[in-house]
Amino acid sequence: MERNAPISPVTTTGEPTTPRPISLREWLALSGTRDLGRALLFASPAIIIFSIFTYLPFFHAIFLSLNVTNNQGEAARFNGLGYYARVLGLDGTGRTDYLQSILTSFQFALLVVPPVILVALSLALLATAQVRGIQVFRTIFTSSIAISLASAGVIWALIYSPSTKATTWLVELLNLGTPGLLSSDATALPAVAVMTIWSGIGFNFIITLSGLQAIPVDLYESAAIDGANRIQSFRFITLPMLSPTLLFLFVINTIGSLQAFTQFFLLLPDRTPTVYVYETFLAFWGDNRYGLASAMSIILFVILLILTSIQYGVLNRRVNYS
Repeated sequence: MERNAPISPVTTTGEPTTPRPISLREWLALSGTRDLGRALLFASPAIIIFSIFTYLPFFHAIFLSLNVTNNQGEAARFNGLGYYARVLGLDGTGRTDYLQSILTSFQFALLVVPPVILVALSLALLATAQVRGIQVFRTIFTSSIAISLASAGVIWALIYSPSTKATTWLVELLNLGTPGLLSSDATALPAVAVMTIWSGIGFNFIITLSGLQAIPVDLYESAAIDGANRIQSFRFITLPMLSPTLLFLFVINTIGSLQAFTQFFLLLPDRTPTVYVYETFLAFWGDNRYGLASAMSIILFVILLILTSIQYGVLNRRVNYS
């Protein structure tokens, strides 16, 4: 008999018996499938909602991006990757307007993301001061979160309007030769960026302040005993402990900036510079080119996916989660 060979069960008479088949209930209990079934049952409302309003439209957009559509949004003829080549400037026509809008979107993100995080971090550091009346300043710093982006766009449109003369001094200082900041190609994009920064300070401030308050006070007390000053404490304690929060804000603000539309629709209607999402809006609602607009939205999804992956891959190594 071979060593370590399995031994067949035997009856009292010495005859081997065949193993009893496992019932469905026992198999579910052993494999953990019952728990999976319960989890899917409880998650089914969210899965259904996401499928109807997210996944199905996404795959439908992919389908439309490969076809030329009629005015009713129905696929008329197969176009392949023609719309993708048009957006990326690979169709041989030499038109690069959509590529330029992508570049403008990245320029806008560079103008918005670093300043809004730095301003929010500075205000959050001030808000942690143990002084009388600090709650009033915290309320002021978070006030912009209560104002919608559309309302903020209307407010800043009035501020930038030449009729209110609120920014006339800046136009004269820069010697633009235009009636307002939004009328000049050199200042239009930075002007919209300033409005976006102001609108996003409240959210970034709350998240940053929460991250600062989560840092144990014992770390600062130990550093002070060892002779560390405020700059050293900020560099070696605050920044490392706050790095997960800053990474989150960096990713979220980058995605939001590349998806910016409302502020450009209100402040810069029908003029340059235009961002990519605004061009997508014009292709869909202005020209009724649903296939082209779908291809543009898919390209934006891929850009955001790749950019977010790069951000996490590069910056996540410097994040301290301990």
